[in-house]
Amino acid sequence: MDDPYERRALLLHLGDVLEAIFCLTKCADSRATIGEALAKDDALVSFNILNQVDAGMHPQDFIKRATGAFFVWPKALLDETLNRQLLAHTIQHDLFAGDAKGWEAYVSERRQEVPWFGENLPKVPKEEIEAPPSEVEAPPGDADAPPDSKDQPSRYSTWPWRPE
Repeated sequence: MDDPYERRALLLHLGDVLEAIFCLTKCADSRATIGEALAKDDALVSFNILNQVDAGMHPQDFIKRATGAFFVWPKALLDETLNRQLLAHTIQHDLFAGDAKGWEAYVSERRQEVPWFGENLPKVPKEEIEAPPSEVEAPPGDADAPPDSKDQPSRYSTWPWRPE
């Protein structure tokens, strides 16, 4: 197993995605679709993920969906045990819902460096329409109560540089 190299590859990919998001923010208001942005902005062509998502997606929608899909990666990549399904599922669900062809292209590219990426996931879900905040159910229990930090082990307890 090449766990450190696979984590590194995924971290480098995360950096590429963040760079793509940043570059896309510069033209998001003036382009109607990712396809149009790719056609008119040469700087975006080098970001493979933009060629893999639905070309009809609005750039602002990509920015929102990509940040939602990737925000868990930094913490997940630092966990002692890598949650492989979480890493792939967030991308599939948030960025490629309703786009099986794009998902397959994305997975194929990721597997060049991380052979297990995207394994054992269900089929690409249909795209979900977000419910307005008033229709979203609140989780049961006291939402205002802070979690008891004494009962939760630190995610950093296994790190070699932890303070003693």
